Amino acid sequence: MKLSLVIPTYKKQREVLDQLERLYGFLSRKNPNFELIFVIDGYVDNTKDILEKYVKENRLKKISIIGYKENRGKGYAVRYGMKRAKGDIIGFVDADTDIQIRTLGYALKAIKRDSVMAVIPSKLHKDSNVEMKLGRKILSYGLILANRIFLNLPKNVNDVGCGLKLFRKELVERILPRLKVNGFAIDSDILNEIGRVGYNIAITPFFLNKNRSESTSANIKETSKMLKDIFSIAVSNRVLVNRNKELLGLEK
Repeated sequence: MKLSLVIPTYKKQREVLDQLERLYGFLSRKNPNFELIFVIDGYVDNTKDILEKYVKENRLKKISIIGYKENRGKGYAVRYGMKRAKGDIIGFVDADTDIQIRTLGYALKAIKRDSVMAVIPSKLHKDSNVEMKLGRKILSYGLILANRIFLNLPKNVNDVGCGLKLFRKELVERILPRLKVNGFAIDSDILNEIGRVGYNIAITPFFLNKNRSESTSANIKETSKMLKDIFSIAVSNRVLVNRNKELLGLEK
């Protein structure tokens, strides 16, 4: 089973090599059939050059480094990478090392079960270990509530924002053309689509490192953008429902 892991990367020149080494070493032991796809979300620093130099000097295989000139947002970068993924399992993970690697281990184990089409780690899982500052916790749980109120989340999903998710290729092929969000609310966009089509999802533990960087999304400005995108998705849901009713002749 080949794994394609997309790593959307923006202004991470200080952390990205640590993540590359960690993922490459872990997957070489646990799931040797893999590819890492680094998507440079805007050539605004030396991330691309740093990655290319490291890969060349160490003669690493299974790594693609792609990107584009202008910053477009995490959602755009995730979709850009997924379109080029060749694996049976396609996922994405943040470019820093804030998420403990055992989160990926749990997710890989779950996605290999026959009935599972997607794996969503959750900070609310009983076995999770997540410590957050009060401000970040308020933003996080506020976004969880907004997602649950406004979107068609799968019934067993109680968390949205973990920066690591895995999907079977056939699920990605089905939902990818419908994804529109360019920003951090890409997770909401994906889970809304999965909820709409009704595939089986596994919820796994989520582990964060205690000493970690501040998330780019963990501020009022980015949270406001995410809420705006969530509302846009909700409106699209409503429009789609009404259109389907019209097609079925259910509207008076």
